[in-house]
Amino acid sequence: MAPRPCKVIVVGGGVAGLALALMLEKHNIDYLLLEAYSDIVATAGAGIALSPNGLRVLDQLGCFEDILRLSASVDQVHFRKPGGELNWGLDVGLEQETIKRHGYPWVWMDRKLLLEVLYDHITDKSKLLTDKRLVSITHTDAGDVVVTADGSTYAGDIIVGTDGTHSAVRKEVAKRAEELNLGDDYAEDGKVASSYSCLFGMSDGVPGFPSRCLGFVANEGFSYVLGSGPNDRAYWFIMSKLDQTYYGADIPRFTDEDKEKILQDHMNDQITPDIRLSDLYNHALTTTYTPMAEFVYKHWHLGRMITIGDACHKVLPITAQGGNQAIESAAAVVNGLMAALSQGASSGPLSESEIKSMFDQVQDLRVPRTAQIVAGTHQRQQMEAMETPELKNFVLNVYAGLMPGAMWSRWESMFAAGVSLKKLAIPTRPRTVPFLDEVAPVEASL
Repeated sequence: MAPRPCKVIVVGGGVAGLALALMLEKHNIDYLLLEAYSDIVATAGAGIALSPNGLRVLDQLGCFEDILRLSASVDQVHFRKPGGELNWGLDVGLEQETIKRHGYPWVWMDRKLLLEVLYDHITDKSKLLTDKRLVSITHTDAGDVVVTADGSTYAGDIIVGTDGTHSAVRKEVAKRAEELNLGDDYAEDGKVASSYSCLFGMSDGVPGFPSRCLGFVANEGFSYVLGSGPNDRAYWFIMSKLDQTYYGADIPRFTDEDKEKILQDHMNDQITPDIRLSDLYNHALTTTYTPMAEFVYKHWHLGRMITIGDACHKVLPITAQGGNQAIESAAAVVNGLMAALSQGASSGPLSESEIKSMFDQVQDLRVPRTAQIVAGTHQRQQMEAMETPELKNFVLNVYAGLMPGAMWSRWESMFAAGVSLKKLAIPTRPRTVPFLDEVAPVEASL
């Protein structure tokens, strides 16, 4: 237990928020989580893929076995051409090889089930408050005070915004920056870019849909990501190139009519030679259509406030790193907080200068990694959408000849620099490709 007192206010109860709440509880750090909606475990959303870098942290938190029970581990991978023909694939053995290399498999599961696992592992549910939509954050010398729409107030030493793409905490950071004449440094919202839309769905019982599979279908101007979960669940994502790159407030909001149009435009797409989008849609449980933002903020924090997850690093879904990177960032915050609370001659609360130093370290560690993943993911999406004649030729005529080496190399570079929780034991799971923090810890890392 940290020797100095600290109260953390977590704003937002998605994957990042619940993972952070569980981490704080495991480290005996006092906190409250404020969720805007009536339910902590939201029913919205489709599937989520968890990769070894995220699963390692969830394993430290005691969640791994429950996740395995409620998910489907990936044992085959397919890269397909337009028309659904196989470009390159591995039909068996992917799970065993991934575990051999990295200690963990890839798994697909309902996002709602992941939230339930995190929620169930939190012992003190009284720390999780619903119907608490943030209205404002007031700065005082003794701490920050969060005001919610129902008039309640909550004081904390630090505020962590895990409240998604349209983060209210991020807006409070920008407002505070204006008050301190730092507006130009924090005026980053207008730089957030959106070049793609995503229509994602979740279906049940689609005849012929591959089981335990991670799949990709390349096309000109759009592509598919496919996943199969437990109990014949199918997850599907249509990534489409927008007519232009939009920024900030100009990023469009889609209507039900927009969703219906893109569905009709793609209804006859071949997912495999035997399955069309119409087959997925006819068995659909949920569908959502949204623009996809891509951005990593340079300034994640100000004063006692910091943002993590989609609130400050936004990545396309094709590499399945959105949720995994949110978990890593939560771990980095807890690592930094534990280090700060264990240092210094004072036995009292953290000073603002100590908080700034700790947040700076989190930001300095995480910005390069998330920026690299966002950039690499964008390039991968460009390739799958065959956006240039050169990329089209590469996908159709070169890519298969580089497999599986290119796949293993890409995954190794994506997983190796993952963040773990420094104060919790890493369960012993043999692997031939170690994480970097297991073999050569960097002194300044969190």
